[in-house]
Amino acid sequence: MCLRWISDPAVHAFLGLLEPARTLEQERSWIASILTDKDHQRAFVIEIEKGDPIGTCGLRAIDREDGTALFGIMIGEKGMWDRGYGTAATGALLEYAFGELDLKEVRLSCHRENRRGIRCYEKAGFRLSTYVPERVQFGRDEVRMAVRREAWLALHSGAGTTTEPVCGRRPKVGRERTEP
Repeated sequence: MCLRWISDPAVHAFLGLLEPARTLEQERSWIASILTDKDHQRAFVIEIEKGDPIGTCGLRAIDREDGTALFGIMIGEKGMWDRGYGTAATGALLEYAFGELDLKEVRLSCHRENRRGIRCYEKAGFRLSTYVPERVQFGRDEVRMAVRREAWLALHSGAGTTTEPVCGRRPKVGRERTEP
């Protein structure tokens, strides 16, 4: 499934991948490398209400001492874009990061041209932390964003914890990836 998603140029355009996996074996190897380091990485499958996978999200470079991690997300099913699933999944993962893992701050880096992603991140509470025009990542300007636990809790205090997708149902982001 992931191989099909990242093989699509529209999907991997803003993932920061220099060269997507070309074979199932390359994809399995990459996923296995993520899953073997539970102390510093967590990977989840994003599923819609029927249980169908539509993407992945996760935290990497988890630093328990500093209380930080780097966030990443991919909605691989293009038919699910612009329906609120990315925002809802981002909110669910932040809830996990600040609740279960007790992190202080979650950071991300993305391409400046990734307007859909930046809009999603802002809805979830991320704010621009650094724009480094001289830092070009994979041929594009890089934007750095972050959200601190206190700011996220203030944004989400009250009814519900995350923004609901347009379809009215939150995706399931509870199944941690355990196999490639």
